[in-house]
Amino acid sequence: MRAWVLALRDLRLEWRGRAGLLSAFSFIAVVLFIMGIAFGPDEGNLRRAGPGVLWVALAFAGSLLASRAWAIEVENETLDELLLAPGSREWIYVGKLLFLWVLMMVMGAFLLVLVAAWFYLPLAAWPQLLVTLVLGGTGYTAVSAFYAGLTVRLRARDVLLYLLVFPLILPVVLAAVKATIGIAFGADMAEVVSWWKLLGVFDVVYLTLCVLLFPGVIEG
Repeated sequence: MRAWVLALRDLRLEWRGRAGLLSAFSFIAVVLFIMGIAFGPDEGNLRRAGPGVLWVALAFAGSLLASRAWAIEVENETLDELLLAPGSREWIYVGKLLFLWVLMMVMGAFLLVLVAAWFYLPLAAWPQLLVTLVLGGTGYTAVSAFYAGLTVRLRARDVLLYLLVFPLILPVVLAAVKATIGIAFGADMAEVVSWWKLLGVFDVVYLTLCVLLFPGVIEG
């Protein structure tokens, strides 16, 4: 229950300020613009690059949002109050995870539309693309919310966040790209489902480990 309250509070604060979302949207627009120019006007090149561009842009934008999720507590000087609340600390991590997951889904849906328009990603297969977005975004969110919480008090937290998160989420990004490629190019559904299963395994493992480890590391 406390996790939901924390997530809803953060969503209200983000909606009022919109600093995190605006910076992430701006970053995504710049990345897509640069990538679109780099791969040229050829439709075939753009279509082949689309799945990779989608997930690379979402991964980098997600790190910005993860850092923002915890920076709210530092700016408002409420992090110590959360840590002093009675009971274990898992609910803090789960609350931040829910907050970040919602932002990632909004960002991912926005990205799907942009990539479909610019890189010819077939939106006719939107149900499969949304499944891939949910599975890939969940694994990424689990890891980034965890490490963003650990580095929030450090001056170089943004640089450290990239260094800590990207090696761990690389398998998630690769599996998500493979699934998206299969969807974009009409691969056999069994192949796409195999990548979904792999993403599901990553999600369960990362979520379980992060929930179990968070109370110890945040207090240490």
